[in-house]
Amino acid sequence: MKYLMIVLSLLGSTAPATASEQATQHQDQVPVIEATNLHLDGQTARQKGKAIMLLVSQEHCGFCVQIKQEVIGPMIRSGSYDERLMIRELFLDTGSDVVDFKGQRRESHAFSYDYKVFLTPTLLFLDADGKELAEKMVGIQTPEMFYYYVDQSVQNALSALDKPSLSK
Repeated sequence: MKYLMIVLSLLGSTAPATASEQATQHQDQVPVIEATNLHLDGQTARQKGKAIMLLVSQEHCGFCVQIKQEVIGPMIRSGSYDERLMIRELFLDTGSDVVDFKGQRRESHAFSYDYKVFLTPTLLFLDADGKELAEKMVGIQTPEMFYYYVDQSVQNALSALDKPSLSK
């Protein structure tokens, strides 16, 4: 009986620590700015010479939470991307809408279909007009290397942004 009481007291004392750890993790999360007006974001990106990394996600997507905690949060916290990259999140949940790069209000799903986004999380790397600068990333492959792959895509997008356009 004494052994059972010790085990129960140990189990009871670990539960609050776990809840506390979870609360601390949520407090440590860096919020990603929601994409509500990509037309204005595009104008800002053009003025400041920035690319836009757009996370297409859903509220109850576990992998979306993971990418925000393990990749995007650290990117924002580091400050290393502030000069050249705008990071936004587009929610595909029911009822969500966005002003697109042309200034038109649209349902988020319809906007995402333009980029052939059907799964979340998907990362898009865009210029000020919404043109893709680097290949989109769908899902999370090789979690231990994912931050590296995102950074490489950001660097590819920035290189493409810096190349003079032949159409000008």
